[in-house]
Amino acid sequence: MDRKPGSVKTGWQRTVCLALVATMSSLVTVACRDSTKALEPLGSWSAAGSWEGRVVITDDQSRYPADAVTIVSATIDGDTLNLTVSYGGGCSDHAFGMLAGTAWMESYPVQIGMRLAHDAHGDACDALLTRTLRFDLTPLKTAYAASYHSATGIMTLRITGSSLSPTYSF
Repeated sequence: MDRKPGSVKTGWQRTVCLALVATMSSLVTVACRDSTKALEPLGSWSAAGSWEGRVVITDDQSRYPADAVTIVSATIDGDTLNLTVSYGGGCSDHAFGMLAGTAWMESYPVQIGMRLAHDAHGDACDALLTRTLRFDLTPLKTAYAASYHSATGIMTLRITGSSLSPTYSF
C-alpha cells in the first residue's frame, strides 16, 4: 500500500522513525518503542498489603506519573529498598514505581538520582494513607557490575523530593 507524504506511520514504521530521529540527534541512550503501547507494570500489591516492584533504570522519567506522595522513611535490607510513604486517597488503588537515572554521579560512593513514581488513578478522596513499598535493587547492582567490572560496590540513592539518601552496599 502506498502512503502519501505526511501520512501517519504505524507499527514498525513509527519505531524506525523514532530510531532515526534519535540517531540524528546524537542521543547517548536510545530506547525505541511504539508510543501507543501502555507502560509496563512497575509492581503490584502483595497479599500482605505492601507494594512490591523492581527499580526501573530509565533516562525518560517524565513519562511516568508524579502524583503527590511523601516518603516518610527509606531503608535498605539486602537487595531491597523499603519505603514508608504517605499520600492522600482511599477510593481507588494507587500504583508506584521506583525510577533510577542512567547517569550516575562519579564520587565515592557513586550516587544515583532516583524518583518515586506515583499514579493515584484520579483518586480525589482525602484520607491520609501510609503504606510500605518494597523495590528490588538488583537492576542497579547489575548495571554497576557492568559499568565498573566489580561484583561488589556501594552507591548512595538520591531520592528526588526527599532528604533521605540510603546507601546500597552489595
